Amino acid sequence: MEYLKALAEFGIWTAIYPSGLGVIALGGEKIRVLARNALVTLCVGSAAWTVLLIALALSGLFFPVAIGILGWGVTIVFLVDPHRRRAMRDALPDWRWSLVPVALIVVVAGFLYAGFPKQSLLGERDEGIYAQHALHLLRAGTSRIDLQRLGIATDPAVEAIEQGRSPELPGIYPTGTAWTYQFSAATPVWMAMLGALLGPLAIFRLNAVIGVLNCLAFYALAVRCLPPGRRHWAVAALAAFAFQPAQVWISRNSLSEPFCAWFVLNGLWIAAFAISRRSAALGWFGGAMLGMSTLVRIDAVVFSLTASLAAVCFVAIDRTRGRSLASVAICIAAGCSLSTVLALLYFAVFVRPYLIGLADLVLPALSASLSCLLGAWLCSRMRFQPLSLRASNAMAWWAAAGFLAVFVYAMWIRPSVQPYALIESKLVPHLNGTRDYREISLGNLSAYLGTWVVLAAALGAGVGLWRVLRRPTAIAADWMMLFLFVPMTIYLWRPMISPDHVWAARRWVPTVFPAILVFAAIGAALVGSLAPRRVRTVAIAAVSLALSAHLLWQQREYLFLREDRDMVAQIEAIAGFLPVDSVSYVAGSGPLASALLSGFGRPVAMLPAQPQPLSAERLARYGGCAGRPCVIVHPSNQAIAGSGARTLAELPIVRVRRNTAFHAPARGVHQERSDWRITRIEP
Repeated sequence: MEYLKALAEFGIWTAIYPSGLGVIALGGEKIRVLARNALVTLCVGSAAWTVLLIALALSGLFFPVAIGILGWGVTIVFLVDPHRRRAMRDALPDWRWSLVPVALIVVVAGFLYAGFPKQSLLGERDEGIYAQHALHLLRAGTSRIDLQRLGIATDPAVEAIEQGRSPELPGIYPTGTAWTYQFSAATPVWMAMLGALLGPLAIFRLNAVIGVLNCLAFYALAVRCLPPGRRHWAVAALAAFAFQPAQVWISRNSLSEPFCAWFVLNGLWIAAFAISRRSAALGWFGGAMLGMSTLVRIDAVVFSLTASLAAVCFVAIDRTRGRSLASVAICIAAGCSLSTVLALLYFAVFVRPYLIGLADLVLPALSASLSCLLGAWLCSRMRFQPLSLRASNAMAWWAAAGFLAVFVYAMWIRPSVQPYALIESKLVPHLNGTRDYREISLGNLSAYLGTWVVLAAALGAGVGLWRVLRRPTAIAADWMMLFLFVPMTIYLWRPMISPDHVWAARRWVPTVFPAILVFAAIGAALVGSLAPRRVRTVAIAAVSLALSAHLLWQQREYLFLREDRDMVAQIEAIAGFLPVDSVSYVAGSGPLASALLSGFGRPVAMLPAQPQPLSAERLARYGGCAGRPCVIVHPSNQAIAGSGARTLAELPIVRVRRNTAFHAPARGVHQERSDWRITRIEP
């Protein structure tokens, strides 16, 4: 039966590509050309299934077997249609020997990503919350934590939370009798589907799969940004992208940035393709894929602003007949804004506390985005005259010079200029008043990629900006460079994240690292063009090997480390001593309580602060313990006095973890151990 169940659940994975072909076919003749790109088709299919999976999770109908059977139905419809089978064959790239280094890089990256996953289950940071959400979906079939079903809705500890006491359960919002997870369900639903097929521990390998796909999508993007004759430099950019420390770390983790980057990279490719084809329909479609990233991560609202600013820029410089380029850029921005607004409506209805906590960042970005879009549209309707060739040439030189001056300031002067910026956040108030270290963003970026890579990126970005404003020659590449430039600048200027590395680098994964590496490839190709052809080929190979070796050596202390190994088994051992039909209490650890509650479905609540030492007699009169036996999970050094207390077990939680630091890169690993006692209180 288990084999039949797994076979049924496998159906969704076979259906992603056919679903992408189906959605593309629905878009009409102008959209169907996208079916020639296998990665784009996969992205479109994954977007369609993501929306469906989220809807099922919210409605309490998340049943992997039924979803898999539906997927098999889609696959069978695809297989019996010869036209769609032919479309799939046409989408496969022709094999060329130049793809050998690309394949080698991707295979090695896949091994490093999938072979050493981090078992992030404790909700002290975001990755544990995503993992708990996925395990809860596998067990309960819903994104909501039903307190009535668990039997803890009337417990005094829970009622106190409903009356305003802090829940002390990271990543869980108390919203009535059905509590809500903090983040979008987009990543957890796919983690749960992979866990249903391969076992619960497989949830920690989803990002390895997405990370490999992102490598391929980034390579396609880099090739499109580079001019013909210089596109082999995309191999060096891919090596840096695949092996840089933040990419390796996050592809082993259970965070949402890789899935967000998946939609950004493919959406960018579609949008650039729309620009090159002068297709408004493709522009809407590419914008919608870019906006899908907001459904994955709420801070991706910045991409809507970016698309709108790119539209404003194209309105100002487009001198083509009929202003066709500006019209397509406006369609891209409109599609992105529409998709973004729909994603924010999802957060407003189903994850409202999270949206409220970020409202001071999200709402200004959305307002600016819609204002820029409206301004671009009005200017295009009023026959706004673009900048003259002379004016744009002059502006190009000033813009390039200004950018390089800002780069010099940010790289070597800004880190020592005081006063330093301080954190102000509603979501992490305990960090308020401390430094966010935004002043050393470029220095930290150099620590990840290498100073020469960042210098090459500065050259490439400056030249790219000059080329866009002076006389656009490769319009699609120019639009992509404009798009990448804005979020790169925003996230380097204000990372908006806890500043300890490698954690802080996750904010740069969707756009900063891709943008820097694309610009670095442009800069390196510009310098390399001065050399003879044979020398260029040798130089590309040497740079690719040197970058790979440098980046992997930089991670030598933890390249083959499995962080938090056996974490699930250790917490499961504690859960095994807790009853499933009565309330238990956890003292001293909100992350452990949330892992037991949502990860393993145990009806647990946080024990309110008690006088020290804990007294069995006092606990026996508390809440769910009154008049019946009760189980307490507490630190071993926090003894419970009294004759009514009986120790059931003492279990450790041992964690091997990477060190963190405010200056990247953090070096070394360390071990943490906490000992927990499970005590039964008799009435």
